[in-house]
Amino acid sequence: MRQGTAGLQQCKPIVPCHAKREMCRSSLAVCLLALFCSTPARVACGPAQTAPSPGPSPQAIEKSARKESPLKKFAGRYELETGIIPISTLDVTLAGEQLWLKPSLVKKRRLLQKSKLTFVDEIEGTRYKFAPDEEGRIMSVTFAYEGANYTAQRVQLPPPSLQGNTTFRLRGYPDADIVALAGSFNNWNQSQLICARQDDEWVCRTDLYPGRYTYKFIVDGNWTLDPANPDTEEDAAGNINNVLIVGNR
Repeated sequence: MRQGTAGLQQCKPIVPCHAKREMCRSSLAVCLLALFCSTPARVACGPAQTAPSPGPSPQAIEKSARKESPLKKFAGRYELETGIIPISTLDVTLAGEQLWLKPSLVKKRRLLQKSKLTFVDEIEGTRYKFAPDEEGRIMSVTFAYEGANYTAQRVQLPPPSLQGNTTFRLRGYPDADIVALAGSFNNWNQSQLICARQDDEWVCRTDLYPGRYTYKFIVDGNWTLDPANPDTEEDAAGNINNVLIVGNR
């Protein structure tokens, strides 16, 4: 007798309960692994990390490195009335941590500090004593010359004079600190018309009316003829000065 199969249902195997639990665990693990791998950003486990605090800026480091020297307050020009003694200006400059003094007509020399306000020049041993005002600003310096004491007052130099109808030029002197122009047009004031360094020369401009003038440059306190102007004359004191004639414009 043939057995028909159309009406029969295929029996499913019976899975024990503990096997079902293992299958569920495996499926859950696979799903979690797939979810973890598909996440674009991974979060690291462990203690929370704080961003490092920013260090000092380059500007702050540079500012600290160039902290102002306590000797800077002495730097500047000190002036005596012209004609009292050969020295009429004293230019004090700061280079590194050293003060340098350039009196007019003589060699530049280093100043050695002996006390808070007193210095001695290393060449002649001359003592220079600076005097401050009530606010601590240095106002003058006293020194001895041929047995007598003289006091030079500090002067505030103006900015370079670059406006005017007459131009004066002095080539060279690249290492000069202060170059000025003086003449009969400004009563030979050594601290009024300051030159500016432009390319390879010192330049000064001022307004002059038509007329005849005598003049000279002053390079770090040393009176210097204008080599570009051959016209010179001797004054009553025996000094040789340049001559300039300004015509009608």
